[in-house]
Amino acid sequence: MKTKKLTWKHYVGIVIVAVLVIYCLLAVYNSKGFVQGTKINGIDVSGKTVQQATAIFQKKADDYNLTLKERKNQKEVIQSDQIKAKFEGAKNIQKIKNGQNAFLWIKGILGAEKYNHITMFSYDKTSFEEAYKKLGCFDKKHIVKRVDARPVYKDGKYVIQKEEKGTELNEARTLQQVTQAIKSGISTIDLEKAGCYYNPKYTSDSKKIKDLANKMNGILKGSITYEFGKQKVVLNKDIYNKWLKISKDGTSYSIDENAMENWVLKFMYKYNTQYGWHKFKTHDGRKKKIYGGTYGWRMNKDKELASVKKMLKEGTVETRQPYWREKGRVYDGINGDIGDTYVEVDIGAQTVYYYKKGKLKYTTSCVTGMMTAGRKTPEGVSYILYKQPKATLNGQGYSSPVQYWMPFNGNVGFHSAPWRSSFGGSEYISGGSHGCVNLPVSSAAALYKLVSKGDPVVTYY
Repeated sequence: MKTKKLTWKHYVGIVIVAVLVIYCLLAVYNSKGFVQGTKINGIDVSGKTVQQATAIFQKKADDYNLTLKERKNQKEVIQSDQIKAKFEGAKNIQKIKNGQNAFLWIKGILGAEKYNHITMFSYDKTSFEEAYKKLGCFDKKHIVKRVDARPVYKDGKYVIQKEEKGTELNEARTLQQVTQAIKSGISTIDLEKAGCYYNPKYTSDSKKIKDLANKMNGILKGSITYEFGKQKVVLNKDIYNKWLKISKDGTSYSIDENAMENWVLKFMYKYNTQYGWHKFKTHDGRKKKIYGGTYGWRMNKDKELASVKKMLKEGTVETRQPYWREKGRVYDGINGDIGDTYVEVDIGAQTVYYYKKGKLKYTTSCVTGMMTAGRKTPEGVSYILYKQPKATLNGQGYSSPVQYWMPFNGNVGFHSAPWRSSFGGSEYISGGSHGCVNLPVSSAAALYKLVSKGDPVVTYY
């Protein structure tokens, strides 16, 4: 008898039958317990009977602890005796087994037989709440606030400061996740992975933060170098970066005009000399600090502010003097900004001295204002406002024509006083002028020839 040769179709049929047989045998095997790939609340119970699976969770209940994995590498444990966990999941385990079809065991291999958040335990809520409230992760003293990434000024430019994730928990979600873990019999919960933490809105990879850093770096171009006298003051990015303020939403910036104006005001206060203190060395070598008077240097605030704003806007770079509203003869010289050419009035000695280029050129006795309120000669550093050869001085109860008039502080000035027969001494105390410096006619004439408009006048007691 001739043997029939097998074709490929025969072989395919044989393979199919063999596979079906093997599949059925595995179905029979899986019918005895949970099908392969079965996981209940993360515990692999493949091939185990209901009784065996129940025993696993029963044992977990007997010594159940829940470990909380927190940020900053912290861990906390809720102990079993704190929550009094009890196993109550037998029915749920049986229900899962009843719902499995052994002939569909392939589902487990494909990952379809995973059962999460299955209630296994009950717990004492009062005991749990007491333990839960004591967790360190809720202690406000130790909570680290989350901080968005933001540009910060460092080494001449803005760099992005990495965000701080912090340890602020969403308390509602944390409670829900922790109680769910206990009910499910899960022994460890990672609060980070469970989404329990609040996170910064912007990270160092956020496009908005990168764009903001680029914009802020774009403004760091301009500078103003002030050079006056021996002084050199530089206003550059190392100073004005402090004026750039990031908005509350962290995506834009603005210039703090109050901070900018305060800088200008401090700059003016430090280097203005008009109406301020003046260092002065007297004719007899005494060192005095004299306050006040109209003489000196004073910056123009409005012009300086406008210039600074332009520099920030356009990135201009310039070297110059400040914009002066008032100028003295020198900024740094003998006697500071007073220089070496000036008129000195020693009221205590009732003597006037005129110095030119550091040399004493003339001296004379005088009579200053009477030592009563409203008539004292003002102390300070002023300057010759103008010179007038003839003038009539008018005031309350008097009108006096004078031949030489050299005002230096409003209506206070040097002038000839032909009506006086003596000068110097103590005449000024009870019989002094209304504030002016009275001079003999010849002395007034001599001083008139020597002084110039703008010469500093130093008066002191």
